[in-house]
Amino acid sequence: MADDVKKYGVTEDGFVIKRLDVILEQIHSNLTAGFGFDTRLQETSFINTLVTTFGGQIATLWEVAQDSYYAKYPSTATGQNLDQAVQYGGIYRKPDKQTTYPLHCTGVDGTEVKAGVVVATDTNPQIRLYANDDFTISRDSFNKALIKVASVADNTVYTVSINATGYSYTSGSGATAEEIIAGLVAAITDANFTATVSDEMLLLEAVTLTSNNALILSDNLTTSTVTTISDFLTEEYGKITIPNGLVTVFVNNTAGFSAVTNLITPSYGRLEETDVELRQSYIAKSALRSNTMIESICAELLNNVTDVLTATGYENDTDETDSYGRPPHSVEFVVDGGDESDIAETILNGKAGGIATFGDVTVNVPGNYGDTIPISFNRPEYLYTWIKIVLHGSSADVPSAYASLAIGAITSYTDDLAAGDDLYIQLMLEPLYDEIAGIKYVDVYVAYSTDSSYTPAAADYEIKNISVEQRQKVLCASSRIEVSLDESS
Repeated sequence: MADDVKKYGVTEDGFVIKRLDVILEQIHSNLTAGFGFDTRLQETSFINTLVTTFGGQIATLWEVAQDSYYAKYPSTATGQNLDQAVQYGGIYRKPDKQTTYPLHCTGVDGTEVKAGVVVATDTNPQIRLYANDDFTISRDSFNKALIKVASVADNTVYTVSINATGYSYTSGSGATAEEIIAGLVAAITDANFTATVSDEMLLLEAVTLTSNNALILSDNLTTSTVTTISDFLTEEYGKITIPNGLVTVFVNNTAGFSAVTNLITPSYGRLEETDVELRQSYIAKSALRSNTMIESICAELLNNVTDVLTATGYENDTDETDSYGRPPHSVEFVVDGGDESDIAETILNGKAGGIATFGDVTVNVPGNYGDTIPISFNRPEYLYTWIKIVLHGSSADVPSAYASLAIGAITSYTDDLAAGDDLYIQLMLEPLYDEIAGIKYVDVYVAYSTDSSYTPAAADYEIKNISVEQRQKVLCASSRIEVSLDESS
């Protein structure tokens, strides 16, 4: 039996199951030795029937033991067992998540908007979004404001204060509203804002589309409308891509809430991680414990910063500025999604002392001694990609849902692409053949642009891979995938 223990169960080669034929052979051998005759001779005997019955139950227990063994390891566990296995590393399956769009909401100053107000795209079919929380359209949190003169008076000071910095104009004798507005436009010199005349009113706009600012006006000025930024969630779960400027329709409305639009890159959602995706993210996030600084920070960003979709890191360890503009002894991270402050703090905590950071986005992170430390990183430049799939085969052999199967196979590949990852047509073919039975061969055409409003013409599609720069990322929504079936071949 000692030799038997070494051969079956948990061994150096993993778990080795004892099959039913081996179990029956061992039971018959033991019974034969005890009874003094061969119990195998009569297949329909009482003893043989009895041995086969409880031998099958023993074989079932061996299968249960094997399943229990493999359920403990991320590479072999599935479903709930996989969730429990990866928890040993402090990692969890990402649930379904909606896409969050920061929308520019315009209306009367002081308008209170309740959570759940629904807006939609000006498309067919509509994509609907709803307000995540209650918010107020207010000059206290404005991105754009239309200011008018409340009362015209001679030799009077008119003041516009932006983020606690005041700009004033003093009217002369015989002043008019037009002169006062023109005087304020000339007085406002803040480089972070543009001041222009619009419909005989002062249009004040923040240069940065994502900023919320505080506005204070003297009593002789008032607002016509104010634009405040607030988060809206898509009704559907997953990565929902909407070109800028398409969210303009009110499904239900609030008095005083007059206009809405989308101008800011959203925080994309996702569908719940599949077992395959969870295993892949487990490998990536496990690098959190890596000795390599770049891998560790990327893993920390993926694992602990909410809404980060992908993170890619690069290092210049030379004494010269490299070809990508990174200064000597610096690191650059290209991060898609997530809060800027959380990302910067994570990079600061993970990088080594004396290593500079590089990027277009700079956040001042509070230090331990009342100081601030500037941390820079980059956002990816999106390559808005369109894919045309032509399946060749007979409609009698190909599933009727071939289009949805093809789109699912393609997005499962493109959704995992991070900044700097090339798109290869070859890697899209295998999942298509795996998902769709009956197809003879597949043609894949791609077209792309950095313009989110780009719609390719037929001549733009080519059979070629997309070579991506280090700061670029392929973005391909399901709405940009076209699937057709060609039966001519």
